[in-house]
Amino acid sequence: MPTKNNNVRGALLGALMTLLPLAPANAAGEKINLLTQNFPPFSMAVDGKNFAKEGAINGIDAEVVAELFKRAGVPYEMTLRFPWSRLQDLAEKTHGFGVFSLSRTPQREPKYKWVGPLSEIQIVLLKNPDSPIQLSSLEDAKQYRIGSKDGSVGSQYMITRGIEVQSSLIDTPAKLKAGQFDLWATTNPSGEYEAKQAGVGPLAVALTLSRVDLYLALNKDTPDEVVDKLQRTLDQMKQEGLLQQAARRYVN
Repeated sequence: MPTKNNNVRGALLGALMTLLPLAPANAAGEKINLLTQNFPPFSMAVDGKNFAKEGAINGIDAEVVAELFKRAGVPYEMTLRFPWSRLQDLAEKTHGFGVFSLSRTPQREPKYKWVGPLSEIQIVLLKNPDSPIQLSSLEDAKQYRIGSKDGSVGSQYMITRGIEVQSSLIDTPAKLKAGQFDLWATTNPSGEYEAKQAGVGPLAVALTLSRVDLYLALNKDTPDEVVDKLQRTLDQMKQEGLLQQAARRYVN
């Protein structure tokens, strides 16, 4: 015959079981869908197209992030696609998603959980090497046509300072070369690398605006234990010099 204690234990166990589906996935079991863009030399499709998965993606940060998740034992799937603004929106609003390489601006800070930094970039205005444009400040640039990749850190830098930008999805270096705009708001080393790969470069730096760290940005529903484990693993990789080794494979 069941005892009163058995009945109580059974009731408690039943109540606990009803709560289990609401518990967050554990750090080892939650797969994260990682999104990135063609952002050379940090992430690139091997075939140069605007869609790639897993081993068809290379670049400094792509290598670092893949190794990071493997070392941390966190399941992941990596996809390269565009447009960049859409990827950021997916990572912000969709459980189980993350995006890299993203600058950690005050506007973006509350939207994600962050792991990094992965790399450093310089926000720059590039021009054709034969361009007579001379800039001493951002104010000087306002008189010129400025182009930038939609959703990029260069574009955001301009827009938040009230400067009009011509949006570009693809072939931005070629558009600068063709005179569709006078200056390209982008980042180095990615801008010069992209121009070189497109057969457009070298370009000239008209003005260096800022230096910015790049991060992995995770959806805010990502369990804190996953974020903490990834950060600890990345810190260890830095101590071992793995991030510097990855950078040297792509940038002299």
